[in-house]
Amino acid sequence: MLISTLTTCALRCPHCGKLQYYGISRFSFNQNNSLAYKCECGAVLINIEKKGRDHFCLQVACMMCETMHKFYYKSKQIWNGNLWVIVCPASGVELGYLGDRKSVVDCVRKEREHILQLADSLGCDKFFLNSGIMGQVLSVLQEKLEEGRLFCGCGEKQLEMEIFPDRIELTCPSCGAVGIIFAETVKDLQRVREMDEVRLEMGSYLYLDYKQIGKHSPLKNN
Repeated sequence: MLISTLTTCALRCPHCGKLQYYGISRFSFNQNNSLAYKCECGAVLINIEKKGRDHFCLQVACMMCETMHKFYYKSKQIWNGNLWVIVCPASGVELGYLGDRKSVVDCVRKEREHILQLADSLGCDKFFLNSGIMGQVLSVLQEKLEEGRLFCGCGEKQLEMEIFPDRIELTCPSCGAVGIIFAETVKDLQRVREMDEVRLEMGSYLYLDYKQIGKHSPLKNN
């Protein structure tokens, strides 16, 4: 019988947004009751504490709640090769994955593909002016959202999205700020990729296409 002694964990850092992979060895807990795994920026993303002989408590950094959530597993759950999705209990957002490396890497890849499938389900070939560019812009925005780099300055992180043939409109449900992101040309895609973050501002709209980036104009009351 083959007994696994290594599991892989993938988590996104709430502070810098980077995706981190960790190889967690079962033998690491022979001498230690707890281990902390940090991001390259220095932030602790996960702390694993051994509880008794066969139980572990995982404290995982949450990019949504800005706190650590606790999850409890038996050792045979962590090192049996099965895939576990770590989910924020408050928002339902996926925080990361735990399991064999291939399954974890596949899940991260499928996240990227999911947004492209969304575009296909809308009948993009007929609906969008440039379906290829639209799909890639949506994918980039999804990545920024997952990394905490798509948000409103008022503190709201769950923005509403409406998709049009030539653009994507983001709206903050809390303060009403609007972001208009065009997705027609390769240059539009390049501009979105080059942005460190997409930040809406209260009482204004962000207008972004390849000719201008980060232009804010005041919203007018009707």
